[in-house]
Amino acid sequence: MIPLIKPEVGEEEIEAVRAVFQTGHIAQGPTTKKFEALFAEYVGAKHASATTSCTAALHLAVCSLGIGRGDEVIVPSFTFPASANAVALQGATPVFCDIDLKTFNVDVKSAESAVTERTKAIMPIHLFGQSADMGAVARMAKKHGLRVIEDAANAMGTFYEKKHVGTLGDFGCFSFHPRKILTTGEGGMLTSEDDALASLAASLKDHGKDETGAKFVRPGFNYRMSDILAAIGIVQLKKLDATIKRRVQLAQRYSQLLEGVSGVTPPHHPAFTNHTFQSYVVLLDNGIDRDAIIKKTRERGVQTQIGTYAVHLQPAYARSAASLPNAERADKQALTLPMYGQMTDADQQLVVKTLEGILR
Repeated sequence: MIPLIKPEVGEEEIEAVRAVFQTGHIAQGPTTKKFEALFAEYVGAKHASATTSCTAALHLAVCSLGIGRGDEVIVPSFTFPASANAVALQGATPVFCDIDLKTFNVDVKSAESAVTERTKAIMPIHLFGQSADMGAVARMAKKHGLRVIEDAANAMGTFYEKKHVGTLGDFGCFSFHPRKILTTGEGGMLTSEDDALASLAASLKDHGKDETGAKFVRPGFNYRMSDILAAIGIVQLKKLDATIKRRVQLAQRYSQLLEGVSGVTPPHHPAFTNHTFQSYVVLLDNGIDRDAIIKKTRERGVQTQIGTYAVHLQPAYARSAASLPNAERADKQALTLPMYGQMTDADQQLVVKTLEGILR
């Protein structure tokens, strides 16, 4: 079986974890602080706070902005449900908008059409490793007085023009799940350029403590990362540029191999962003049964997967009356091909040959 992913971890990560165990300090501590500082330096953020997951980071962002019952947050529908869940769990309403089918990212015109007097924020999602059109998002947010929460779960190493994503709004939220380019097993990071917001989020992350750590000044959560995971993150961060370079090479080869394969549209990205290819996601033509393709490729030893979900179609959000044709098409026709640094040319040829054979 050619798997969808293989997390790229090895002896260096194991040694880093062993070193943490030898210190006797395995909860949030000095290694986490070091990871936060290195991460902030890499992305160019003023503040970075390590969390248990990107979901936790998203929840902290929504909570820190005072968004709650009666409020609305605009969320592109084509995403993992965690994006909407972070809004709903604060008692607010995620209002879904459509996507640009070329990039799978937010259609800003659709987002703007969803603005009401209750709208408090927009959550652009940098899907699969490329930036949303943050210039257009920023203009729309300014026009309507909206906060911006960047869901950068898939976008480590991704830039909008010359700025790393996650530094362009009020908050940026990153994931270190095993399917991400930088992994700590589980974990996330919350970034902000605003001193007051960063301080509030740090307090909420750690049971509502004040900056001295001596008093609890508000109800809070336990969203702290441990030094064990942070140690892995530090090693992964050192490898990140090489990891991205390799993924871009693999993506370019996939696109070359797919030339002339009928029914398959390879990934596209506009000039304002690079593409780090957290996932290599193609769009199948209408009329092709994507789910049958997944089943048949797996039967032949190649693990493929859906792109992600049109969340407004999921049972948890089925009350939404939205009709979002691009998100709905992507939900049915987007297909993720295997990608990991250890892939060989022969592996990629087999993936494409298998897909082409089934499509015929």
